[in-house]
Amino acid sequence: MGLRKKVAIVFIGMLALAALNLGLLHRMLQEFNGVAATATVAGKMRMLGQKLAYETLSVSSGLTDDHEAVEHDLIDFEAAYLVLRSGGTAFNEVIHPLGASHDAALGGVWLAWRQYRNQIRLMLTSAGQVGPADVAGQQKALAESSATLLEHTDRLIQDLVGATQATQQDMLGRMYTLLVVNALMLMAAYLAISAQIVAPLQRLARYCRELAKGHYGKRIQHAQEDEIGQLARALNESSAQIGELMNAIEYERKELYRTSAMFRGLARNAVTGVFVIDGNMRFRYVNSKLAQMFGYQAEEMASNLTVPDLLVEADLNGGWKQTPADDGQRSSGSATSHYETRARHRDGSFLDLEVFASRMVLDGAPAIIGIALNVTERKKAEASIRRAALVYANTSEAVVVTDFSGTVIDVNPAFTVITGYTAQETIGQPISLLSSGRQDAAFYQAMWRSLLETGKWTGDIWNRRKDGTEYAERLTIDTSYNEDGTVNCRIGVFSDVTAERLKEETVWQQANFDHLTALPNRQMFHDELQRAMEHADRAGHSLALIYLDLDLFKEVNDSLGHDMGDELLKQVAKRLNLAIRQNDLVARLGGDEFVLILSHVNDLSGIEDVCHRVLKTVAEPYMLRHNVVTVSASLGVTQYPRDGSNVVELLQNADLAMYSAKDAGRNQYRHFSPLMQQEAQERRELLRHLLHAQERDEFELYFQPIVELSTRKISKAEALIRWHHSERGLIPPGDFIPLAEDSGLIVPIGDWVFRQAAAQAAKWRQSVGRNFQVSVNVSPEQLMSEDLNPDAWLACVNSQGMPGSAVVVEITERVLMKVEDGIKRKLLSFRDAGVQVALDDFGTGYSSLAYLKRFDIDFIKIDQLFVRNITTDADDLALCQAMIAMAHRLGLKVVAEGVEDEAQHALLEQAGCDYAQGYLYSRPVPVAAFEQLVEQGLAAACQHSVTLN
Repeated sequence: MGLRKKVAIVFIGMLALAALNLGLLHRMLQEFNGVAATATVAGKMRMLGQKLAYETLSVSSGLTDDHEAVEHDLIDFEAAYLVLRSGGTAFNEVIHPLGASHDAALGGVWLAWRQYRNQIRLMLTSAGQVGPADVAGQQKALAESSATLLEHTDRLIQDLVGATQATQQDMLGRMYTLLVVNALMLMAAYLAISAQIVAPLQRLARYCRELAKGHYGKRIQHAQEDEIGQLARALNESSAQIGELMNAIEYERKELYRTSAMFRGLARNAVTGVFVIDGNMRFRYVNSKLAQMFGYQAEEMASNLTVPDLLVEADLNGGWKQTPADDGQRSSGSATSHYETRARHRDGSFLDLEVFASRMVLDGAPAIIGIALNVTERKKAEASIRRAALVYANTSEAVVVTDFSGTVIDVNPAFTVITGYTAQETIGQPISLLSSGRQDAAFYQAMWRSLLETGKWTGDIWNRRKDGTEYAERLTIDTSYNEDGTVNCRIGVFSDVTAERLKEETVWQQANFDHLTALPNRQMFHDELQRAMEHADRAGHSLALIYLDLDLFKEVNDSLGHDMGDELLKQVAKRLNLAIRQNDLVARLGGDEFVLILSHVNDLSGIEDVCHRVLKTVAEPYMLRHNVVTVSASLGVTQYPRDGSNVVELLQNADLAMYSAKDAGRNQYRHFSPLMQQEAQERRELLRHLLHAQERDEFELYFQPIVELSTRKISKAEALIRWHHSERGLIPPGDFIPLAEDSGLIVPIGDWVFRQAAAQAAKWRQSVGRNFQVSVNVSPEQLMSEDLNPDAWLACVNSQGMPGSAVVVEITERVLMKVEDGIKRKLLSFRDAGVQVALDDFGTGYSSLAYLKRFDIDFIKIDQLFVRNITTDADDLALCQAMIAMAHRLGLKVVAEGVEDEAQHALLEQAGCDYAQGYLYSRPVPVAAFEQLVEQGLAAACQHSVTLN
């Protein structure tokens, strides 16, 4: 029997087994579905019995009169019962008749049903014809018969559930049996295939491995006459034939070895490449020298390569083709040839070969025997000489050759192009012919010293052309020596780098000097200061560093524009250069910051003289187009090596001293002291605590009353923040507000102040008066920040049930000097919402009526600097009167700050001032104290009768 029939029998058996499995599963599923459908019908009969009770009670009680529905449900119940008994369709389920095991349960259901049905018909017939007592009796009887029916129905369902479970168990048993049968049949199929097919194939595989090892005498036995048996016989016959062939080959190999041993011995020891090629240009033999020449093994070339594989494409038609294959009659071997050709090394590089070849006959076929010499290095040397001559004649770089003493021996054409001197004008002349005189004797001494010691020199040098113009050349000199070590010649190669040097000087200028003032910039300042420090160390003297920052420069820049600010910086730079000594240096760090390096400082008097000159010259007026501007400077002075050991320390300490001068009132200088470092550390520590002050609930709002001068009523209050530090106690705003502004913390702190003030304003508008206002200071840094959202503030005010006019936003003149789109948009948002704006510290900055006209300002607050002396200084009083009159003409209200005595109060009231605030009325106080002040009046604070609005 063949393999195909065996495989077909196994396949048909597996197909029959699969069909049997499907049939059994289908039958089991049908049985299970029938039992489940029967249980479903029984459950619906139970529900129908309960429904009949409900419908019958509704009819007998007069709630409904739907007798037909009751009759219809009675018919459905009996029909379902009959289907369970005899089979059929009920409730869309196909039901098989129940077996004898369920007769008792079915009989109980039928008896209970007849009694229940009769009770229902009785109640339906007597509905509306009997008294309440009889109705109650009928309902009770109905309930009892319904309970009996429900009990028998539940018993039937339990029987059906039990039958379902029994069916499941039976199905599981049959499935397990089927699984065992399948496993046995599959095992039988596996054993049959293994015995009839797999085992013979394994024997064949082992036999094939023996043949691969060369054991051609072995044979395989297979009794059956199937395909495997036929394959076994074919392998046995092939093994016998291969064995005979191998014996013949071995004999011929030994003969060939004996005949070629002598030739190989000679070729192996040759110092040139030896080869033999046949008429098809295939290598019959190569020696190790030729193989090494091409980067191959000798066996690899003889077995895999032909002559065209090695030759460059252009040389394929060269002398290698002159083989006896071209003329089969020339077999004497006397013809010889000699030629040069190019070949390719294994790594892709090219070889130049010189070939001597002779024709011969080998094994009755034409062949060539020859030798090959590698002449690549000789060719390269020849080509290098030719290229050197071309480069020398055509390069754009000048080449000059001199003898050991510097006399010109030869020049190339580029030398003439660059210098203007021809070869005839130069040869025999000393190379110093080109000297420009820019370099001193020390320069040339260093050059010759390098040439004598190393034979080389490289650098830039300025020389002079024939026409007298100077040029920069980048020169490299090398020395050629004779075999005895003496100088043969010196070769100089140079190019014209004049344009490059000029460009480098421009780049250096841009990198080291400020483009606006032409002063040294920060980079050059650092370098110069480092050099000055090193020089001071060597000379044993001190130097001073002065850090200069212009006072109020930002106000000039904001009010007059950046162009005028730049012009001011230029004029300051010129004045500073005139104020310092000859060996000192002025640099601009950026913005309005300058530094001065004072070298060779022996005492403080020299430093202070420079400081006085600088302060005086900077403070003189400046003419900026049509504007006369006056600024001052704050100077910080530090000394090396007393105050610092490096550039960073000196600059930091000078910066600290400069800020100390600013804090002391500007337009002065301060020497650095270690105490300043301590103060800076304290500021950093204070800032660190300030970061967490809000989350620790350390802020508190104080309020200072604003009094209406004409009526002496408290109508407003200014909200002022206070910080209760956990360790330092109460910290005044002047100590931490600048830190908050510099660090950006002013934005969240200001937001907290506004929300707290708005909440307090809402309370006081109910307790003090509905027109009561609270003022909140908003710094320029807050308004310039993108994090300040006016809509959020206005929403906060509205959420307190207040109009926008309940809050006054106080800003400074600096905000209005340079109003960006963002600031303008925020101010307009406040205006549109009814929030009033007050201009604080009016008169202290660059006051301008244009600001008051451009923006809807509601109040100006006269700074206490003017109010303080109005009782003793007629000018201050006149200024206050003028500001009040001007504000009223523009429709603005006026608040006077810093009122401390009754005389000031009276003068301001006479001048028509609207409101005032100051210590005369009250210091800023906490909420409770302010409310007490409101309740008791201002008599306790200023000894005057003050009423409340």
